[in-house]
Amino acid sequence: MSTTTRALSVCALAIAAGSASADVLETIDFGDLVHGEIVSTQYQGSHGVTIDARNYSRNFDLAVAFDTHRTGTRDDDLEDPWSGGNLAGNTNLGNALILQENNYGIGDGIADRPDDEGSRPAGWIRFSFDEVKTGIGFDILDLESPDVEATSLKLYLDGSLVASIDFADFINPGSDLYDASVSFGNNSANRIGLISAADLGIAGFDTAKFKFGGSMAIDTIKTVPAPGTFALLGLGGACVARRRR
Repeated sequence: MSTTTRALSVCALAIAAGSASADVLETIDFGDLVHGEIVSTQYQGSHGVTIDARNYSRNFDLAVAFDTHRTGTRDDDLEDPWSGGNLAGNTNLGNALILQENNYGIGDGIADRPDDEGSRPAGWIRFSFDEVKTGIGFDILDLESPDVEATSLKLYLDGSLVASIDFADFINPGSDLYDASVSFGNNSANRIGLISAADLGIAGFDTAKFKFGGSMAIDTIKTVPAPGTFALLGLGGACVARRRR
């Protein structure tokens, strides 16, 4: 068997295995954080992921936990009960992750006034995984208009962009990612079901960058680990390159 044939065979097995292992999920729901906690390496040890952010309108870049079950916060659009979306209005999601709009009292690692960035576009929050993933799902809160705000998810492998998902696709009947249950709007809460690498025509990804077109939050990040041989052999880039030719 030639090297090329072997690589292609392993790629096919990796993608198939990624789809078959969709029930093996790693979940980050930010429930162990406190309101206002700045998030970076808290999940490095437990989930092998580092989180960072970029705010286009500020001279600081902070991903911050926001307790959606609180009242009297600086953004009641991120407080339950939810007024729309495919999650029940009384769903208690606990902490979500926001792109922080201010830097009051951040010296101790906890922002005193958690509030999501309202500028358009706002910026991004990035998840950099130690290992390749073959699926991702997540919750989106208070996303008012993906068409106007151009909110998206960018997936990368070995530093190269391999897939881009426009959030408008979830409400576009002509899209392969259309979900009739999703309804964006003010104070909405939507759960996006697992999207597999195979669905996107890629072998996998090791970075997920959520681009915030405006004010919103993300929560309950679920990922599917790639088969161990796939990650260890480092064939992700080769798989993607061959699939995209």
